[in-house]
Amino acid sequence: MDISDYASKFKDWEEQYDWDTCKTNRKEFGSFIANFLTTESRVINLDGTYGSGKTEFIRRLYVELAKKGHPVVYIDVWESDFSNNPLAVICSELLQQVEFVLGEKAPNGKAKKKSEAKKVFNKMKGKLGICLKYLATMSPLTGEPVVIDSTKAASAIVSATHNFKTQTDSQKYVEIVQKNHIEAVQAVKDIKGYITFLSNLIEVIYELKIPIVILIDELDRCKPTYAIEVLEVIKHFFEAKGCTFLVATNTSVLEHSVESVYGHNFDAKLYLRKFFDRKINLPQVSLLEYLMAKELDFDKYKGGSLLLFPFTKNQQGNIGLFAALFENNNIELRDVEQILNRFFASLDYALGLSLASYTLVNTVVLMVGLIEQHLDKDMFKSRTNKSNTAVAIDVNENAVIDYSLGNMVKNMLRCVTTATSKVRYVGGRTITHHSPQEMLAIQSSSFSNIQLLGQNNNSTELFIELIDCAEHAHCHYWMWKDYQKVIELSGHIE
Repeated sequence: MDISDYASKFKDWEEQYDWDTCKTNRKEFGSFIANFLTTESRVINLDGTYGSGKTEFIRRLYVELAKKGHPVVYIDVWESDFSNNPLAVICSELLQQVEFVLGEKAPNGKAKKKSEAKKVFNKMKGKLGICLKYLATMSPLTGEPVVIDSTKAASAIVSATHNFKTQTDSQKYVEIVQKNHIEAVQAVKDIKGYITFLSNLIEVIYELKIPIVILIDELDRCKPTYAIEVLEVIKHFFEAKGCTFLVATNTSVLEHSVESVYGHNFDAKLYLRKFFDRKINLPQVSLLEYLMAKELDFDKYKGGSLLLFPFTKNQQGNIGLFAALFENNNIELRDVEQILNRFFASLDYALGLSLASYTLVNTVVLMVGLIEQHLDKDMFKSRTNKSNTAVAIDVNENAVIDYSLGNMVKNMLRCVTTATSKVRYVGGRTITHHSPQEMLAIQSSSFSNIQLLGQNNNSTELFIELIDCAEHAHCHYWMWKDYQKVIELSGHIE
């Protein structure tokens, strides 16, 4: 059987979401979780913060599970948030995938089993139809989340209907509600049995593996009531042997969703525990390893009209510094991607300028400014070419790099802002003026002992080269306002 017959998205995702393309170094963890998901039937919560890579992770799980022979379904419930009917969404995806499988020709000697499976499949569709019909009439009248505990709902329906002509009409209506309720409760029991029966038959007929795995994504982005209804539907309709659910959420956000529906004094943690058998915490990613795996392309700026400081000899030095800044300021993967896109868009913009023979851009200043704006720091807007070099983000020491992050950032900002002084330092000599002169802040005090990259890394030559560029008529030397402008321009990119 072709993999796409029991994993409909496999062909589209096979190359993009193979573990070998994963830049977060989660391959081993992913293989472990794939095995954990398939040892028995469960409902499991995958917890990760926004932008931590949950979607990428579960799509790679999808590909691995499909390769291992498990029927697998992926549902982005946020895409169906507008429908207000999670039962219809989940059962539609599940039925569609099972129907794909049963559409395949049965191997020799197993035609009878396939015929039996199709009969059960049709029965399951009928039972789901009963539930959909019942819940469709129940929900608008009750205003309750769609749950199968409908004794309360049936009572609410009767209470909400005031205009009965006779007592007999009232009794008839109650009888209809009770009859529908009994049918729906029985249908739910039957559905669970059919899921288990079908999963076993699929294993026997097509030699696929069970359980069927259903991956639920983007639940925490849904409306609070819809998110709760999705969990209720999974719990009441589909929690059955032969079927495993992995629900990816930012669990703290989901807890707030629950509280917004039931009140702030409601125990959301305890409430969510009744839905999940286990919780998996998505491990943090090494941002240094992630950036190294991305193979950021600085080479295209070599030999052109763009000069990148301070890592003039090896632009890969930017990677460790970026990782340290991202880590210190708790920048998630999704935001890392956005900031990097804006960083390179800014460099491309600078490369395209023809204001001078060449343009000097300080990559440290550009990245610091991008993070300041991303975190909505006031310093980004209030800093001027003549202001001090205070930094609004965390530049404390970091184990990612073996030199002082704070020292690097502070001195790079001194290279793009000005100060007033009578003494101008130019490498190994000083110039004394009769009156205070405006100059690059880095020139207003001696820089001969500054060690940007740690011990035994005197940076005097670097500063001299930078000052020469600033004073050269053919160089467009970016000051802070230039960085601020291009960062604001790139801020329109999301």
